[in-house]
Amino acid sequence: MTTTVPNPASDAPEIGDLIAAGDAALIDERYDAAVESYRAALAAGADDATVGPKLTRADLAAASALTLGEQQTKVFQSRISAVAAGGTLEAPPELPKPAAPEPGQHGPGYAVRVAAGRAAGAAGSAVFHRLTKLAGRRGASGEIWTDWYSVGERLPGPLQKWYQILKLAHMRETLFENNLVRPYPEGVKTGYVEGDLEPPEWAERWRSADGSWNYLLKDDDGRHDPMVGAAYTRFFRNVGDDRGLAGIRVPEDPATDPVSVRELSRRLMASKGERKTIPFLNLWAAAWIQFQNADWVSHGSNDESRTVSIPLAEDDPLRSYGIDHLSIHPTQTDPTRRPEDEGLPPTFLNEVTHWWDGSQLYGSDWDTQRRVRSMAGGKLLIGDDGILPVDPETGTELTGFSRNWWVGLGLLHTVFAREHNAICDMLAENHPDWDDETLFQTARLINAAVMAKIHTIEWTPAILPNHSLNDGMMSNWYGLVTNAFGGLHKRVLEDIPITSRELGGIVGNPQGTFAKYGLSEEFTAVYRLHSLLPDTVNILHLDGTPAEDVPLGRTRHAGSHRMIGEFGFDALARTFGEQLPGALVNNNYPASMQDVSVPGIGVMDLAAVDLYRDRERGVPTFNQLRREIGLKPITRYDDLIDDPDVVAELRDLYGTDDEGRDNVDDIDLLIGTLTEAHRPTAFGFGETLFQIFILNASWRLLGDRFYTDDYRSEVYTTEGLAWIDEASFKSVLLRNVPALAETGLANITNAFEPWDEGRLSEERHPLRACTKGLGPDPWAGERARGVS
Repeated sequence: MTTTVPNPASDAPEIGDLIAAGDAALIDERYDAAVESYRAALAAGADDATVGPKLTRADLAAASALTLGEQQTKVFQSRISAVAAGGTLEAPPELPKPAAPEPGQHGPGYAVRVAAGRAAGAAGSAVFHRLTKLAGRRGASGEIWTDWYSVGERLPGPLQKWYQILKLAHMRETLFENNLVRPYPEGVKTGYVEGDLEPPEWAERWRSADGSWNYLLKDDDGRHDPMVGAAYTRFFRNVGDDRGLAGIRVPEDPATDPVSVRELSRRLMASKGERKTIPFLNLWAAAWIQFQNADWVSHGSNDESRTVSIPLAEDDPLRSYGIDHLSIHPTQTDPTRRPEDEGLPPTFLNEVTHWWDGSQLYGSDWDTQRRVRSMAGGKLLIGDDGILPVDPETGTELTGFSRNWWVGLGLLHTVFAREHNAICDMLAENHPDWDDETLFQTARLINAAVMAKIHTIEWTPAILPNHSLNDGMMSNWYGLVTNAFGGLHKRVLEDIPITSRELGGIVGNPQGTFAKYGLSEEFTAVYRLHSLLPDTVNILHLDGTPAEDVPLGRTRHAGSHRMIGEFGFDALARTFGEQLPGALVNNNYPASMQDVSVPGIGVMDLAAVDLYRDRERGVPTFNQLRREIGLKPITRYDDLIDDPDVVAELRDLYGTDDEGRDNVDDIDLLIGTLTEAHRPTAFGFGETLFQIFILNASWRLLGDRFYTDDYRSEVYTTEGLAWIDEASFKSVLLRNVPALAETGLANITNAFEPWDEGRLSEERHPLRACTKGLGPDPWAGERARGVS
């Protein structure tokens, strides 16, 4: 129960009573009642500067229908109860036998080309690994910070870039060897599944809804491990270079140990003045990473049987609600813990599949998957107006995963539901004899791969527009050879398939066997990128003229569908292409997220909760994680940032030891990654986050057979592979929102950059400097080049 404290004295007692009633109603999630009380207070003469923001806040919460909750809550409660009772592996439904795979259309001499590719791959990989070891011999860091992006300055341009790519490769290989830590005892199957089980026949060709049977490699005991990467299995850890699992520590009180998370939020995360933006990204990029995170990781509903408190300082503005602390629910504990787990650090379950399988669209359980399907022609449910249907129970769009919903997710889910259905039309045209199930499952594979490709070679270089990194990500997908010589229209599976993930790309080459597959707590933590979100969405009409500035709170939950209906899908799509996101730096968190309502909690500071979650889950501190992932620790606050005011705040909050040394080992990971000002050239975030990123960006592809051994025409179809090869975020948008052809989208190449017309600037379009095929003047824009 939230403790109340006296409100400041009001001019009239009845005004104070009305404000207090509104505060109490807001805290209790009775938003309509809060609105009524605040309006009555204003009518009675209350100070508008004090009560007006509260009224707006309550009105937005009421309009968003937050009290209706989220679609996932019931699913989570059902599944977590079954898992606790020992039902980790659900019996899959009886699916029809997949249509006979089409024979590979490889043409004459294919066997010879395969043999040549294997020979070239073996030789090339041997040379590449030798060069990688040489490049990494001196390490990847200077005194503190990595130097891969600045080495080789005396080398000719192309050689310098290759040297930097080799440095990156060495860093990645080291992480593969040391930092994929499985959170189950040795010899135990994932989720403690027992028995000698065999995969269902359809699993050879299709993904399951819950991620089970995606991993078909057998263990040394000759048995399968069917739950690898499945929903409701444990998060991995990416620790290993220092203390490993032994270094994972949960503070006695995560709210205050070693520093109050609310005070850190107020002083190091709250914006001061006008918020900073990233000039080379748009709001699609901000929405995209949340869209992808929903595919990869979620801890599910919190444990409402327990409540913890975050104290508020005497001068905290949230005390104006008549409270002296914030109340939140801790993360749901792992119900699969066994005696064999004694000695392991705390473990938590991922409610979605760990795989890159589009589960945010399709769901991570069979019931949800059936719910979002039309059950005809393989297609997903979409209304005649091209918009996702609304779940009557929650007021949000009906889709596979809808936690933390806002209009940015509403747009992306709609675009890729349309893309799925377009793929179904293409497949049906080429395979008129296919049934609904075959069309659906194959379209799902293709659509997921389109999303994986966009993230790998478009979103990532857009937020990290470094020339060497761009080539590295292109090589992850295509391989070094195809990236260098494949021209403008690259294909993953070339006529001579080079059997080497370095030279021929991860995609289409053998599955990685460094570890069993899973995503980690550290991966979840570093992708806390809420600073990208705006406080206000500056809505444009489709013709580019201003329409209305809408507060972020109005876009959330049920507000998403309402906004799409009010302003139009096409106009919102243009808006997201032209507005810039917030920068990932200290003191730049959206203010609307530091005093926010969410389902189940009336008043919350998301920044403080972000910090609390990392602590309660045992995520290492900034310095400790750097040690664990092969980076050097900082030794003083000044190492982190040159701004003396920020250094003073760090020193005042985290303090010094008895000998006057900075307590740098106490710095929370999120505070460190946002404050980390020494960044690789042109990076939108720092190297600590990037180190986790380069491990998992490759692992998500390399650990999944559907991007490696089974990325082939017999599974995806020949036309499916061609669809993926031709796809980009720009082409997906133009195919599914054709009105955007008349906007700046037609003038740019990477759709995550601002949709500018006319001549383009390097500040806003840095990737054009390293994009091949743009001619002698890359800044002329696509319209000037006669391309759209």
